[in-house]
Amino acid sequence: MLELLFLLLPVAAAYGWFMGRNSVRSEERRDQEEFSKQYVTGLNLLLSDQPDKAVDLFIQLLDVDSDTLETHWTLGKLFRRRGEIDRAIKIHQNLTSRPAISEQQRRHAMFELGLDYLAAGIFDRAEEMLLALQMDKEFAEPCQRYLLELYEATHEWDKASKVALKLARNDASAGLVVAQLYCELANLQNDFAATEKFYLKARKHDPDNVRAALSLGRMWFEQGEVNKAQRMLMSILDADPAFISEALPSLKACFTSQEDEAGFVQFLHKCVSEANSTAAAMLLSEAIAKAGTIEEAEQFMQSALLRNPTMKGFHQLMDFHIRAADVGKARDSLLMLQRLVQQQMQQRPKYRCRHCGFSGKTLYWHCPSCRVWGEIKPITGLDGD
Repeated sequence: MLELLFLLLPVAAAYGWFMGRNSVRSEERRDQEEFSKQYVTGLNLLLSDQPDKAVDLFIQLLDVDSDTLETHWTLGKLFRRRGEIDRAIKIHQNLTSRPAISEQQRRHAMFELGLDYLAAGIFDRAEEMLLALQMDKEFAEPCQRYLLELYEATHEWDKASKVALKLARNDASAGLVVAQLYCELANLQNDFAATEKFYLKARKHDPDNVRAALSLGRMWFEQGEVNKAQRMLMSILDADPAFISEALPSLKACFTSQEDEAGFVQFLHKCVSEANSTAAAMLLSEAIAKAGTIEEAEQFMQSALLRNPTMKGFHQLMDFHIRAADVGKARDSLLMLQRLVQQQMQQRPKYRCRHCGFSGKTLYWHCPSCRVWGEIKPITGLDGD
């Protein structure tokens, strides 16, 4: 009998292991069924426009481990992109407080939380998060880029320029941003020397910076440094021909103060031939009318319009026709047509962002729409120069 019991012991052990395993499996199935039921409940809450309850349920369901961490990142980013910042903050705050994640994963959660605060306009908390992560090699560059965005939004140009200088060490394009930020700092100065210093620093980081060239040219002209002003303003034709129309009024003043009308006419010819500038063509046609005849000015303007048809040029041509026309119905008709063209021109935008297409009548150096620097330029073509 005792021998029989010893023989049955392995059978009993095997049976116990089998039953235990089945019990564990049954428990796992119950847990899985409960998880699936709650997951479906969460989806129904989302679909029934109860996202707060859904988020709470999802956070409760998803224990933070290596398998579910990506789900948390994805869910948080999804809410941030949709503008549901409170829910994104809730998810990322939950991650930072979980003991089950690694220190690097915690820093990732802090980074995402900083972006949530930035998107929500809670700039002080966003700055605190991003500054704390700057020392981490993995997050240093993205943190600097978002800090730059933050300081631009709050118009803290000094802080922004310092961050942009760090970025410029590894990204040459950041030097163009540094130049624009120095221009912003120049605008805040109260004396000529400090203003000039910042504009010159801007030109050092971006030798083709039109904004600094325009400002320096105008400043130097007001200070009586006409030759310096003239050289700086003329350099705009090579740096960015689209902006030469902005420089021509100041350039005309420079040449006039030096009684060098012939030099100005020569430069206008260069603008027309190299940049197809309608503004230059209009000034040149007036010079031709002054030195010669209205008919010669008309012929010049017609040839300029054939090369570069614009509403501005057409308006100028009609002005010459009106001057040459006799008083009567024909002249009255031309005057009416000219007024209509002028009204049409006044309704059109003068500047457009090359990056996002934003347009307006004011020249912004920092696009209000896409927040890119230096991409808004005078419109060219039929409605522009």
